[in-house]
Amino acid sequence: MATASTPYEPWEPGITYVIGHQRPDTDAIASALGHAWYLEAIGVENVRAARAGQVGPQAAFALRRFDQKAPGRLTAVGPTFGHATEPEEPVAPNVPLSIAMARLAAGARVVPVVDKGGKPLGALTPHALARAYSQPVSGAEGAKGGSLVEAMPTFFGSDRISDHRGAFLRNDGDDFIVIDEGGRYLGLATRRGVLEPPRARLFLVDHNELAQAVAEADEAEIVGVLDHHRLGNAPSAAPIPFVVEPVGSTCTLVAEAARRSGLQPSPGMAGMLLSGLLSDTLVLRSPTTTDRDRAQSRWLSERAGVDVAEFGQELLRASPGLGERPARDILDADRKSYQMGGKAVSIAQVEVNGLQQLPERKPDLLAALDEQRVREGLALACLMVTDIVTGRSHLLCRGDNAILVALPFHRLPDSEWDLEGIVSRKKQLVPALESLLEPLI
Repeated sequence: MATASTPYEPWEPGITYVIGHQRPDTDAIASALGHAWYLEAIGVENVRAARAGQVGPQAAFALRRFDQKAPGRLTAVGPTFGHATEPEEPVAPNVPLSIAMARLAAGARVVPVVDKGGKPLGALTPHALARAYSQPVSGAEGAKGGSLVEAMPTFFGSDRISDHRGAFLRNDGDDFIVIDEGGRYLGLATRRGVLEPPRARLFLVDHNELAQAVAEADEAEIVGVLDHHRLGNAPSAAPIPFVVEPVGSTCTLVAEAARRSGLQPSPGMAGMLLSGLLSDTLVLRSPTTTDRDRAQSRWLSERAGVDVAEFGQELLRASPGLGERPARDILDADRKSYQMGGKAVSIAQVEVNGLQQLPERKPDLLAALDEQRVREGLALACLMVTDIVTGRSHLLCRGDNAILVALPFHRLPDSEWDLEGIVSRKKQLVPALESLLEPLI
């Protein structure tokens, strides 16, 4: 019944990672698991589910409930020197030059020299060996490699290539030594390998905007998208499967694809997909809910062996609410970033079983919104607090005064607004803010 997972450190070339947005909710976790299963079932090789952030309490509940393992975490997907490294057997400092000469004659560009502790001293190059053999008095035939070692630029395997591109472009050499965090030799990278490194392969689920994707996704290859949000497409070098449908949950789309292909998910997988679907639609009560969501919820509940209404309430109760969690954790648990009118806007949402705790938590939540706004340069930072019992929401906002005074909601004291029956960030709050901000900013 464990939910533990092993982080993918680092990402592996040749693997297609099915991954949700940076702050994964239950739909993002479940659709990553579900779509990775679906792709494997239809014959796609080397597919793994992944996540770009921590598993939230509700998703953790669903994983335990249906005995599923959480996706591995990818913290960043930019190419590193480790990804461009090729193995090249090193030699000890006391190796005879004749051995190094044979290695070069066999096609090696350089011969790395490593001490007893595995730390590189430099490399033997054709130029250094030619110089040694051109001076007979030096006794080159009996000389040892350590006497002719030349220094080489060295990088950590974990170093992101884009952070050091200028350094290796300024260097005249074509070969670089790569080491681990302890300074031990890993291999060699070539100039061509660094300029044209492998890229991570990402299949985005539950989002399609790079601003919401795993860090450094702009350096990855986007190979597909499955989503139910507005378009903010990530660019791709070639045509890709790009499916964005007006339904309440990405898990609905995964279930539909499985049914079209005649596939039957296991009870555990069906339960996870049902969890993502019910979470994103507030147990089919959100205005984002469609008949397609209802149809797939019935099919998935039958496969999972649970009652939709009963399990839906269990799932909603698993949401942590406000409680005693740090304010920053509340803001980051389910947050989306947007560009509206050329300005950065952040909208977090938290589901609660009543608004009784909001007055007590309000001061530190507002302080956290202030800190977030300054740290990220936001024009507007919001927290949408949704009461899943009554179907009402309140909004806490910090931002430019011209925006705050124009918000089209009932204003309460101290940076709080009553959103009344608004419960959907995607379908209700975001469009309202966009219609306000696009002409205003």
